[in-house]
Amino acid sequence: MDLGPHHLRMIEAVAATGSISKAAARLGLTQPAVSTMLRRVEGHLGVQLFVRSPEGVLPTPVGAEVATRARAALACIDDLNAALAHRRDPASVPSLRVGVQACPALTRLSDHLGELSASARLHLRVDPGGGRIPALLASGALDIGLFQEPVGHGRPVREGLRRLVLVEREPALVGMSAASPLAAGRTVALAELAEHDWIDDPLDDGPWPAYFRAACAAAGFQPRVRFWATDWQISSSLIRSGRAIGIYQPTAGPRDGMAFRRLTGDPLAQRVVLVWRPEAEDAALRLRDVFADVYMELVRAQRVYGEWWDEHPEAHPSLPA
Repeated sequence: MDLGPHHLRMIEAVAATGSISKAAARLGLTQPAVSTMLRRVEGHLGVQLFVRSPEGVLPTPVGAEVATRARAALACIDDLNAALAHRRDPASVPSLRVGVQACPALTRLSDHLGELSASARLHLRVDPGGGRIPALLASGALDIGLFQEPVGHGRPVREGLRRLVLVEREPALVGMSAASPLAAGRTVALAELAEHDWIDDPLDDGPWPAYFRAACAAAGFQPRVRFWATDWQISSSLIRSGRAIGIYQPTAGPRDGMAFRRLTGDPLAQRVVLVWRPEAEDAALRLRDVFADVYMELVRAQRVYGEWWDEHPEAHPSLPA
């Protein structure tokens, strides 16, 4: 049995409502039908996705991950259906589908997304890594993509798409406890971090994890990852306590109890890229202008990056010095 969209919608509905009966009502099915479908899916996968508790139906750790992936897959299917519907009926309200990699600028960008197009209905997709966005652009599931890629790991742009590098090179910063002896210097050599425990993002499906590990290998070690978290508050708590260190984007804002330092020689760096379909060019250029304003605010708020920015004008020819 292959999992189809109806299976994914069932899993997502149960996870979202926390109830078999509520999921059934949401799907327009009977409760026994949903229960039977869930049992078949769990039997096919060989794992238990949900458990019953006094609070309702709760996902197991595996179930939570499957539900997250189901939402992502369903978003792509819904995007495709909307695009095809517009092709069948051009008079329908057009959609503007924007994919953005999660980044510090996203929170401030959200306030301006309504300015991208006055006539189109906005659909926003946020991914923890930049892995899926280029593929979704190439397939036609997205109109505009804003993401990061490790320097030297750029993908060729599919014919018909347009690409603009907004920041040619931004150095990664290492976040550590403010009480760490490493915080005493202006920079930290990557090799000095060999004996430290790291925190990583388990949902980043882009090229960054492999790039990061290759850089560590070149420095003579493999990173000892003991913590995995997607929530920045949890990550910050672990780092403030001195239990872990982590790689941060240079526009990350200051955090109490933490210090950000550059890596000596900047062995880890990425570029910020904007890619769009030709029919979305006006909206893409508006996004470029909004991003430039927001990004510069973040540069000036991060002292470590602000100093580097002024010293390296060649790294950002498209944005102000």
